[in-house]
Amino acid sequence: MYAKYTTGENAVFIDTKKMPTIKKKVRKLEDQDDFESRCLWKDVTYNLKIRDIDAATAAKHALEERQRAEARARKENETSWETRLFHEDGECWVYDEPLLKRLAASKH
Repeated sequence: MYAKYTTGENAVFIDTKKMPTIKKKVRKLEDQDDFESRCLWKDVTYNLKIRDIDAATAAKHALEERQRAEARARKENETSWETRLFHEDGECWVYDEPLLKRLAASKH
């Protein structure tokens, strides 16, 4: 299986079957804050694992509707969204500690 990654004007194809599997290092769910990704998506993930697509879809819909309501409330109250791990770059959001940056730092 090949994956295509585009970097600027260049396209790179990678044979993903030849890549080693690296286990993610994440904090336990109970140690995560309410707005961390795994905590937010836990009901969706659980239902996908047990192959209950209807329940996963309902959980995803409920999460997205809650996030939309929170965004509307922030807008009405003129409250800005405070980020901890991303910054806005034009119309895009950029992760502050990308993998390549972390890998380069670990080599030193």
